[in-house]
Amino acid sequence: ASLSGPTCTVVLHRAGMLHAAHAGDSRAVLARKQGGKWVAEDLTPDHKPELDGERKRIQSSGGEVRKLAGDIPHRVFAKGKMYPGLAMSRSLGDNVAHTVGVSEVPDVVSVKVTEEAKFAIVCSDGVWEFISSQEAVDMVAKFGKAHVQDATDSLCKEAWKRWIDEEGNVVDDITAIVVWLNDA
Repeated sequence: ASLSGPTCTVVLHRAGMLHAAHAGDSRAVLARKQGGKWVAEDLTPDHKPELDGERKRIQSSGGEVRKLAGDIPHRVFAKGKMYPGLAMSRSLGDNVAHTVGVSEVPDVVSVKVTEEAKFAIVCSDGVWEFISSQEAVDMVAKFGKAHVQDATDSLCKEAWKRWIDEEGNVVDDITAIVVWLNDA
């Protein structure tokens, strides 16, 4: 499409490894239990246009990164224009954004699934806008493996509540997947 493109995060659990690939600002997080404490480990970095490497690529391709008055995120624009206005620096399929430095090339990471690795969370940016990775891990961990659906629903409801509290009547997309890897 000319002026739209999705973020994409894929996580594969195979042969004792987690492989994550993504482009955009959705995020995959691994929850580890270390010394009785829950620890969040981001598997994927958010591709935000204000990050140095992302900004440099955009600027060298004829784009610019701006934050509009009253807006939350920095956005990618064609120089001197008000489009495309994308709030992430990597995306699939946005033809206009790709002409000004937005990339479809994913980051890829592989990590060993040790006994400490308990579950993974994959969410769209609507969850991560107001909830940190650590907070999400703590919220999900309270429910345990037997209540994974309740944990996922609770995480999404909390994200929705925070959008309403912060923005009034604006809510971004909220999607979450939680997968347990090992018993807690």
